[in-house]
Amino acid sequence: MSTYSVIIPTLNEERVIQRCLDEIHSGSELPDEIIVVDGNSVDRTREIARKAGVQVFLNSQVNAASGRNIGLMNSHGEVIVFTDADCVPDKNWFAEIKKTFENDSSIDGIGGPLVALPPLNKVESFWGKTFLNEIMPSPKVPTKISGRVMSGAFVTANCAYRRKILLEVNGFNEWFGNQAEDIDLFWRIIDHKANLFFIPTIIVYHSFPDTVRGMMKKNYRNGMSSSRLQKIYGSRVNFDGNIYKVLVRNIGKLIRFNLDGYYGCLQTLSHLAGKVVGSIKFGVINL
Repeated sequence: MSTYSVIIPTLNEERVIQRCLDEIHSGSELPDEIIVVDGNSVDRTREIARKAGVQVFLNSQVNAASGRNIGLMNSHGEVIVFTDADCVPDKNWFAEIKKTFENDSSIDGIGGPLVALPPLNKVESFWGKTFLNEIMPSPKVPTKISGRVMSGAFVTANCAYRRKILLEVNGFNEWFGNQAEDIDLFWRIIDHKANLFFIPTIIVYHSFPDTVRGMMKKNYRNGMSSSRLQKIYGSRVNFDGNIYKVLVRNIGKLIRFNLDGYYGCLQTLSHLAGKVVGSIKFGVINL
């Protein structure tokens, strides 16, 4: 039977880290160890984590990619499980992960869906629906993943890999920092011909930005992520006509005084801004 380590990168997460750790500790099965890797928080994140009885390591580089690599290097599990501090794992989350790996020794990695927590306001409701239904929709049945996809992509809010495969691909590429570092890892592991499955019963509940500024910041970062991925995986020039169709639809809604149209325009324009700045920064044309 394999051993399991859960790794959680943090930065100023005192508001949510206790909830995340409580949910893991109250699950129907428990991992062998939980590791929090903190990017020099100035709040009580590390204090809360230590009081919860988990291992805490410092990450001087601050970004999530380096934090997860530090967690990997200091962990002992044969299976490495990833989630985030603002997540609420389902009661059976870890039990489902463990069952999947124990039932099939050929599986190298698994991912599961994010489910929106009850939204605090209309901004969070809009962004949660947009992200989960349009940007990164999830398969509804167990699905073998064999290509560089976004539908069913393994995000580090909810995925697990065998240690062996992570070491074979040299862990996370820290050049990505906080921008698509999980998708880059996922695609490199796919290119490594690993045996990967998306399992809909491995559920993590997730919050989304609940302010207009937070939503725009997140979408700007997603645009930058797109340009980073293009730099490594795409051609020098990429034009995504779909995003402009979405922008036109949102402008139409805005003209009809539809609040979703307003949010949609801000979301799309901030994403495009990130793509443009990323194009300049990374030497690609990503429009």
